[in-house]
Amino acid sequence: MVKLLIVDDDVSFSNQLKHALEQKNYQCFVLNSPDHVIDTIKKEGITVVLLDVMMPHTSGFELCRQIRINREVYNTGVIFLSAMNDPEELEHGFSQGGDDYLVKPISLSLLLSRLNTLVSSIENTPLTDSYTGLGSFRLIRLELQRTILLHQACGFVYIELSGLPSLQSTLSNVDILKIINTFARHIKTVANAYFGKDYQLGHIGNGHFMSLVPPKNMEVFLKDLKKSWEDLLPEIYSNHKLSMEIIRNKKESLLGLYLCGLFCNPNLKISAKSVFDSLRQLYMQCKLQPNNEILIDRRNANFK
Repeated sequence: MVKLLIVDDDVSFSNQLKHALEQKNYQCFVLNSPDHVIDTIKKEGITVVLLDVMMPHTSGFELCRQIRINREVYNTGVIFLSAMNDPEELEHGFSQGGDDYLVKPISLSLLLSRLNTLVSSIENTPLTDSYTGLGSFRLIRLELQRTILLHQACGFVYIELSGLPSLQSTLSNVDILKIINTFARHIKTVANAYFGKDYQLGHIGNGHFMSLVPPKNMEVFLKDLKKSWEDLLPEIYSNHKLSMEIIRNKKESLLGLYLCGLFCNPNLKISAKSVFDSLRQLYMQCKLQPNNEILIDRRNANFK
């Protein structure tokens, strides 16, 4: 049974909501003050917190922030339930890491719809990618949110191993997966050499990877990753019996790399969504670069 935590100083509303949700087979816990929220999430194994915004001493926004910076609980879903409906309030709620925001008075049917969607997303999206053992896209998103909320500088990197779809007619799925895993191990080897354990690496599907790295060595890391992988390619081609004729006939660079990165400046007001949008745009520009050149957005590189 999915466990929910209702955090609202309105006792009557909390009890009514608890009763209604338990009729829909959710197990509900209630806190009428912002105290002990993190402890309750840990102790009870809460999946989603339904969080009021206006409470004495600590706002719902601050509680959401506390959840999102704590790696033990940051995968918990957060839905704000608030009487405040100004666009600025909604935007601030999402910037603090909220998954959803519903305005009181609450429509139970709408809440159930949003709640079911969020629970399904959390339960069906593990933090570890089953193919590579790396972090999933969800983990990278949570780590980026945490980094922003802690006002930490970072480099955000997009890495694509190109040409995999065009190999589906040449290699088996097992062979393609072996190539992806070989490349994943290679990224980890290079990243470990530069950053030790101070980075996050995620596999977000097929030949696509994202990484959060310390900004200081981001550029040299990408250059070394590109060169060292290109040095390995002849061996990769040979191991998978990819002839030069096959390689030349592919429309794009076969198992080459598209690499791009940007700097996240803690002194600027940014959101996880804006950073993802910026990286996506940078990646699209990177695909247009001749010779798979590395593209770096340095506009936010000057930290004070």
